[in-house]
Amino acid sequence: MAKKENFIDEHIDEIRKEFKLLDYWVYLNAGDQMIPGNYWLKAAREFYDFVEFGRMEDIPVADIATHPFLTTAWNDCIELGAKFINADPSEVTNTYRPAITANLLLYNCFDWKKGDNIVTTDLNYPSIMYILMDLRKRYGVELRVVKNVNGEILLSDMEKVIDEKTRLLCVDRTAAFGGFTYDMKALCKLAHAKGALVFDDAIQAFGAIKIDVKDDDVDIMVTGAYKWQCGPEGAGLLYVKKDLIRKIDPRYRDYLWAEIPGGIPFALKDHDNMKNWDFPPVQTANKFSQDVTIGPALFGWKETLRFYEKIGIENVEQRVKRLGTYLIDSLENIGCKVMTPKAIKKRHGMIVYTTGSYETDTKSFQRFAGPGRCMKPIKVSMRALGGIGNIRACAHFFNTEADIDYLVKVQKMVMDSK
Repeated sequence: MAKKENFIDEHIDEIRKEFKLLDYWVYLNAGDQMIPGNYWLKAAREFYDFVEFGRMEDIPVADIATHPFLTTAWNDCIELGAKFINADPSEVTNTYRPAITANLLLYNCFDWKKGDNIVTTDLNYPSIMYILMDLRKRYGVELRVVKNVNGEILLSDMEKVIDEKTRLLCVDRTAAFGGFTYDMKALCKLAHAKGALVFDDAIQAFGAIKIDVKDDDVDIMVTGAYKWQCGPEGAGLLYVKKDLIRKIDPRYRDYLWAEIPGGIPFALKDHDNMKNWDFPPVQTANKFSQDVTIGPALFGWKETLRFYEKIGIENVEQRVKRLGTYLIDSLENIGCKVMTPKAIKKRHGMIVYTTGSYETDTKSFQRFAGPGRCMKPIKVSMRALGGIGNIRACAHFFNTEADIDYLVKVQKMVMDSK
């Protein structure tokens, strides 16, 4: 049987033209923030064009560029986002960064009691860990932190600490500072066997690998648009499992998502600000919305999700993992130590490595930023957490083997100059 062609491989030159900064940088830093894509820049600018043209009325009906939560783009993003992760649209709403969403949910949707425990890891990103530490102080919740073993979290170690008092298992689907990627289906099965819910911060995975929330059986998933998703800052999605939506009653209210018969009653002759609003929240993921996504970001996010429909997430995952393997092999060939798990099922294109010396790693990072006269800067990050670090290179679908060769060439120059 002939090997199926990868759409991205076949159209890589055309795809790279969407990211103008690739003409000037070798960009291996999607795990930090993404350079802009022409597809979403055009859409964001179009939003303001519509504003300039006066297309933001909302009575009697919402026009193109009115409040974001009243536009068709709001629902379009929900439909496209839900399809992307195999969710029902009622289980998805628009949001921004995981830290914002985590604050809203963890403080306002759970009745924490002393004796409850939350299981997390030493590879979790600090933003949500900061919240979990406060829950420990504020409510007496026990925080159980599983330690990584050579850059990965072992399922057997998780199993040892999850018990009947575990309310929540909180993990990063892909560890931001190490690249380890969970088998979420196995992890959810383990948590659910003890009655615990799973909170999945997928910002370092969504857009790099295919995610199926139904197959994984994840309870809550958050992400943002501005990293591997290759979208604008200020957008993203929240997924809440349908069965859980009715069980959780957030201790905050957004009046726009009240279950009002007939819709928003602003134009009613006898509009009353109590009687006409005395209804429960909608029983969809919009129930958890605080409408933090602004118009241009929403327009850009919509076009980002459409762009992904065109190139195909399966094609993205295949290419990203292949480039990740090429990056690992190339780094090891010059004597670097790769800290990210090498097994392809346990990572994607985020590869963390060291030259073996923190000083040389630092020198390398500085050299990448300014490799020499008339040479392209190389954009990577320096990251370390839980004993894993220090240089993080992210190979995404728009990257090429030539990008990786260039990184490795400069890296070897630094190492040889010691």
